[in-house]
Amino acid sequence: MKLLALIASGRKKGNSVIASSYIAKQLGAELEILNLTKMNIEPCKACYACLYGEECRIEDDVSVVYEKIKQSDAILICSPVYWLDATGKMKALIDRQFMAIPHLREFSKKYAAIITPHGFEELKGWASATHIILAKVLGLNLLINVEINAALPGEVLTSNENLEKLNKVVEAIKNKKKIVLQNQCPICLNTVFRIENGILCPICGSKLNENLEVIERGNRLELNWMIEHYNVLRDMKEEFKRKKGEIIKALKVHGYET
Repeated sequence: MKLLALIASGRKKGNSVIASSYIAKQLGAELEILNLTKMNIEPCKACYACLYGEECRIEDDVSVVYEKIKQSDAILICSPVYWLDATGKMKALIDRQFMAIPHLREFSKKYAAIITPHGFEELKGWASATHIILAKVLGLNLLINVEINAALPGEVLTSNENLEKLNKVVEAIKNKKKIVLQNQCPICLNTVFRIENGILCPICGSKLNENLEVIERGNRLELNWMIEHYNVLRDMKEEFKRKKGEIIKALKVHGYET
């Protein structure tokens, strides 16, 4: 098995690297670590060229990430929390995922797991939700999402609870089986919810009861939803083209020169 770890941490031997190495060893897998902090990932320019089947006009390393995913059997999104959420390079990669459109069906055959080391139990949830979004917009088949209390280097292997969570990741990937942990959305594995006429998962859009059982299943960010969403974005772009003159005129009325 070829295992790819997407990491966005400056620590050479931090918990993300250690956790990925542990999982690979337990699986007997060949591990490649792709540290996004060492890569050139430029901001998206929102030109929408990729929505029309064109190559991205930005020359950087995002295409390298895609090639590495293609060469792998399973992907670990294993990256820490610095300030409440995923780190900057991880979020920068998400912003560029319009580029993933041609790869969604191929990537849907790739299994993925999320490991999010964090320092404060009461602040967890946001970063793993961001990591879930990355897995979804890449089209990956997400099997498990674990949040691990480990802030100090090496702390990820120092408690039985942490080891149990890592072993759950091993189990999920080995058996290609989705595992839903306590207090997770049973559809997308998110742990942060919104109260809106009951409990709503803001990632997949599922409506849940107080026991987090599905009342109405959501399909947001699933493969077919993604394809339809990109069609909507193309329609929005065409609408902008039709209204461009009107918009420019309105801006000039308010003293804004385009």
